[in-house]
Amino acid sequence: MMSSVIASARAWRTVGLVGVGMLVAAAAPTTASELEERMPPGLLIEMVDPTLCSMPSEEVGLSEILDVLDSDDPEMAPPIAGAWERQDESWRAYGQGWFNESSRGLVAATELILRSDSDELHYLCMVLSPHAETSMVEGEAALVGPWVEVVDGDTFMVLGMLRTLTERYDRNDTLLGEVMIDAGSLRLERVAEDALEGSLTFDGHLVGTDAKPLEDARISLTIEGELSRDSSMRVVDWGSDDLVDASAPTVSEEELAEVKALFIEDIRVEVEPVLTPDSSDIVRSTVYRYDYDTFASRSDDSGWRSTREHFFYRHGEQLVPFQRPSSDTDLSAFFGGLLAADFVLDDDTADDFRALLITLAGEDFFEEEDVKLDNIINFRPDEWIFFTGTFFDHYKAFVVYTDDEGRPEKVLYRLKQQPVP
Repeated sequence: MMSSVIASARAWRTVGLVGVGMLVAAAAPTTASELEERMPPGLLIEMVDPTLCSMPSEEVGLSEILDVLDSDDPEMAPPIAGAWERQDESWRAYGQGWFNESSRGLVAATELILRSDSDELHYLCMVLSPHAETSMVEGEAALVGPWVEVVDGDTFMVLGMLRTLTERYDRNDTLLGEVMIDAGSLRLERVAEDALEGSLTFDGHLVGTDAKPLEDARISLTIEGELSRDSSMRVVDWGSDDLVDASAPTVSEEELAEVKALFIEDIRVEVEPVLTPDSSDIVRSTVYRYDYDTFASRSDDSGWRSTREHFFYRHGEQLVPFQRPSSDTDLSAFFGGLLAADFVLDDDTADDFRALLITLAGEDFFEEEDVKLDNIINFRPDEWIFFTGTFFDHYKAFVVYTDDEGRPEKVLYRLKQQPVP
């Protein structure tokens, strides 16, 4: 499905829809001074949901993306579609989107694959947040950029990031520019408790990574479709004080120290060891589990979880955390520092190693009933496969590669691990 193409580090979501209305006249060009004062898109995206804007995994080839876009299978059809224009060049847009709502209003996000007539591919991520205390969830509203202060009626602010997709792309070198909206419109209709349908359109421009307008970078976007609810996204009102404070250009060290002290006072942490070198021949360091709760989780409609469980071990003066994978991930660095130097992965220790994986990722991460084959497979001496469940028509698994003596050299997590013939 389309979601399998454009979702990677981001946790999997139920596919939904977003939309678009009629084009409106563009505002005056942005000045350099305005660009210096505006909030970076990345900051707003981080506040709404840090897992947004996760580019397709580098393991996904361009040919695979094009195959999905060219498929006639209705189940492969993207929930969002439309058109993107940059100067005189037209691109087709495909993707998915999500929304969340609270007493503060509505927030929405989209991830789009843009395709040119020559099959060049770009990735566009956008966030739409309430502006000037807008609480609309259904109806029509205007779209504005980050410098508009007052607009009559309901308004939403939109920011985005545009990246290029190449066969071998470096995530740090793919940013083409930040998407800034000049003017646009939005139409939304609730079609189910957890679904909105509608349309969105805007005119705007691209801003370079040096925070200056790009030449010949006029853009427009028109999309339509549905959004599905994602209760993990935080509703952030662009006109509220929390964003004003977050975007302040300078804050004194004294004020930062005061805020930090207040935050630390209100954070509650529980830490306990779950695996020690004395109780396990596998690890060289103690594995700890900790849960923490902060003031941010108290709001019933904030979308923040009340507690967060993580695992880590100490390496010198650093804490090395384990991050539960949601896409193809290389975990070699984590396990390289955790596993005992004399640990050998073989028939006698494979079950113990799988128990370690379950401890770190959680029992719910291992969907036993979905795996219709042995959970552990060692079909060749240097490769061990620990299946965790299914991913559409594929299997999910941890894969461990060992040296000639059986010591783990590489630990990977894969969403599309094929069974052994």
